[in-house]
Amino acid sequence: MTQQNNTNFGIAFGLGVAVASTLLSSPSQAASFVGTPSPSLSPIFGTLINFDDQPSGTLIGVGDYVAQGVTSVTELEGLGTFARYQGSQSQPNYITTGASGERGTDANSGYDGIIKFQFTNLANQVGIGIADSVGGPEILSIYDSNDNLLESFTAPQGANTYAGFSRASNDIKYFEIKGDYFAIDDLQFQSVPEPSTILGTIIPLLLLRRKYNQEENQKQ
Repeated sequence: MTQQNNTNFGIAFGLGVAVASTLLSSPSQAASFVGTPSPSLSPIFGTLINFDDQPSGTLIGVGDYVAQGVTSVTELEGLGTFARYQGSQSQPNYITTGASGERGTDANSGYDGIIKFQFTNLANQVGIGIADSVGGPEILSIYDSNDNLLESFTAPQGANTYAGFSRASNDIKYFEIKGDYFAIDDLQFQSVPEPSTILGTIIPLLLLRRKYNQEENQKQ
């Protein structure tokens, strides 16, 4: 019985350390992707925020989605009225700067801006629905914890699209969308615990292993 318990403990311990080690060390490889916007959203992953939690016309607050894992959401240029508007993807809402959100150097149709999300935990996959993109190009960018650019690409133009990034490493802290005459919907992100949280899992496992070995030695 003692030998069986020792074997079971060893297996559980090994699995716990292996999982934590995998989360802590992954190769840095990035790939942008283009999917399908709502109502046939694809791909589907992680946490979904569709901005339908409040009525159309409600302003977007910086900390509106802290509980869902988004530390902040901001419009960096200060254009127009950054709010929820009646949308064309996952209804009723998408978010944008409205008709008065015009930077004055492009199509002069409003709905311009730079929208940036900060995630509570590092993510390895992010995606966003881009709605009514008939102005200039929409540029998607991801950044690490130090706000260093990791990857950037231009989303396909069209009435509606879905685009994002998928990485082998968990290093996405910020996700930014810059565009002309556009709105966004259906933010998705796949987050993992911060390294300090993972270490907080490994250390108790090591202490438990030590205590177990001491008890086994005392029985002999």
